[in-house]
This record gives sequence, structure tokens and C-alpha cells, in this order.
Amino acid sequence: MKTKRIGGTFAAEIDDLQLNEASLQRNRGDLHQAYLDHKVIVLRGQAITTEVFAAFGTIFGKAEVHHVRAMRHPQIPALTMLSNQAEPGRNDVMKYFGDGWHADSSYKPVTAAATMLWGIEIPDAGGDTLFANVEAAFQDLPDDEKTFLRQLRLRHQYRWSPNREDPWARWKFVGEAERKDTPEVIHPLVKRHPETGKESLHIAPRIIGSVIGVEGMDAVDSDPLIDRLLAHVTRPAYVYRHRWRPNDIVVWDNRSLLHSATTKDLPAHQVRRMLRITTTGSALVGVTPEAGVTTVVPGTEFD
Repeated sequence: MKTKRIGGTFAAEIDDLQLNEASLQRNRGDLHQAYLDHKVIVLRGQAITTEVFAAFGTIFGKAEVHHVRAMRHPQIPALTMLSNQAEPGRNDVMKYFGDGWHADSSYKPVTAAATMLWGIEIPDAGGDTLFANVEAAFQDLPDDEKTFLRQLRLRHQYRWSPNREDPWARWKFVGEAERKDTPEVIHPLVKRHPETGKESLHIAPRIIGSVIGVEGMDAVDSDPLIDRLLAHVTRPAYVYRHRWRPNDIVVWDNRSLLHSATTKDLPAHQVRRMLRITTTGSALVGVTPEAGVTTVVPGTEFD
């Protein structure tokens, strides 16, 4: 199995592997190691079945079922259907799920490990996916700032928004079951990767990423800190842009990266449909006693 680097500091393409039952068994260990080494791995031209895609996902952990019921594949609930079209039973905002920098399930008590997308219908142009190397960006911060950040904790809640009238505000379209599934959680701001031991930030935008703010810090101080860190980690030096081809499969490590779709920029006639698998990771562990571990605040609503 051969890999070649396609991004500046991360991301690699595996160009000599066709996925099927036999190749999955033969290459499980190498595929998982490539994913850890490169953070993003790309397999081109994978004209496979949904069953093979689901089996491929098991290499990277146990699949989690999307908590928004309308996003689930009708036959295989562990698969999520992403589409920029008006699909039956979906809110219009769901056409743009994935736009905006985030890490999958960052707002859950147990965050995501891997995410993989299989490009079923790909537009002629556009619809790219961006990835930001948060691990490298954190390492490049000054030592005194890293020491400060290692002590902080960040409040998340899926349905929270600083502006309830924002069209992206999730509280508008989640039902009672989804609300019960997404309590407020408080994560260490600096986390340690459970497999590699590397440090990185657990960060997201305040609207798209449902970040309330730094625990114990007033918004006047917390909001600029979050915005400044996001501007740093998404600088071009840390970003890889994936330009999709039909039947691409892309796998990435949410524990080291942020990502963003660009679906909002697509004209309606440019169809983009994908199947997604996200695997369950683990509760976050900070690198200082002050940061601790992920905790849940049950029964919380907006402040």
C-alpha cells in the first residue's frame, strides 16, 4: 500500500488500493496507521457498495448514529446522507450541514474519532472540503500562551447560539429527542490525542461550532480569545483543500483537525451527495489538572 503526501504538512493519497472484502482484511492495520500518520487519507475511484463502505468504516472505530434523525440513511442508520438538494423531510439549513470550521461531535460528551465521506454525486466544480491542522497550529504558538491555554475549559452545546435569529441557529430545527441527546458539555481547551499523545486545541466557532465560551471567563474576554485562536489555526499554512472527484473516499482524524465544507457556495444545479460515517472517540483528557476531563451539565438550556 503506497501513500504520497498531497498537502503541505499533512494529508496523503493512497493510489494503489481498491476496496473490497479481501483488501479490507489485508490492509486494516496499514490503513489505520496511515490515518494516524497523515491525519487525512484519500482513496480515489472507489466504485463500491454501501456494505463495503460500512465495513471500511469499522477500521477506524464504532460508527455513531447521527442525533438529527432526518440525516440518517433510511436503511443503514449508521450512515449519514449529506446533500445540497431539498431532500424529503429536511429543513433547508440541512443542505449546508458541514459548512463552517468544526470537528464532528465536538459538542458531545464523547467526541468523534474518524470521519469518512464517500462522494456519490460530485459537482463539476466547487463543493471542496477544507481541513485545518489544529495540532500543528497549537505547537506553533508561543510557549507562554500554550501554558495559559492548557489550564482552560470550553463550554459547548449543540443547540446553543449567540444569536437565536441566525439562520444557522440549530435550536430552530432540533426536536425534543435531539435536545435530550445534546446537553451542555465542558471540555478541556487543550486535549491530548488518545493514540498519538500529541496536544491540540479543542476549538470551534461560536455559531457553527456551538461554543458558548471559556468556563469562568466573561464574554468580553472569551469571545476575542476564541476568534483569535480560530483565525490562527485556519491560516493557509495549516490548511489542505480537497477537490472532489466521483467516488473519492476521504478519511480524517477529528482529534487533530478542523474541517469545513464549501457547499453554501454551490449553485443549486450542481448536485453534491455523499455518504458519511463518523466513529465514536472518547471523552477528552486535558494536559493539566486544571483542565481535567470532559464533564456534562445535565438539563441545561440557554443562559
